[in-house]
Amino acid sequence: MAPSNDVNAEEFKSAAVFDGIKEKLKQEGKQLVGKVGAVFAFHVTNGPGGKESHWVVDLKNGSGSVDLVSNDKRSSADCTIIVADSDLPEILMGKMNPQMAFMKGKLKIKGKMAAAFKLQNLRLRTPKARL
Repeated sequence: MAPSNDVNAEEFKSAAVFDGIKEKLKQEGKQLVGKVGAVFAFHVTNGPGGKESHWVVDLKNGSGSVDLVSNDKRSSADCTIIVADSDLPEILMGKMNPQMAFMKGKLKIKGKMAAAFKLQNLRLRTPKARL
């Protein structure tokens, strides 16, 4: 099935991850930009109805930013991450080991591999259950 150009970000499981990154940038943006210094393009595949989405996480400029973009806007990324919608939350929440995901072909990386290793700075905390 061909991906649709009409992407509703909220339909994707990974949208919550990008919302979490936005919140993290509000609190730690300047520090993360100082630590990471790279722009990442996320090509999220296998979304609802076979749709794809493209996100850019800028950890190189200002306090950082997260944007849903069209396919042609991601060319300035230092590193492109290609991952399925169901796998991205698992990786960034620490439930799936990124190295194992890469070795199993669930995570593909194009561009600067050194930048990809800095993605661990984006790892989000799993919400704790309230008792």
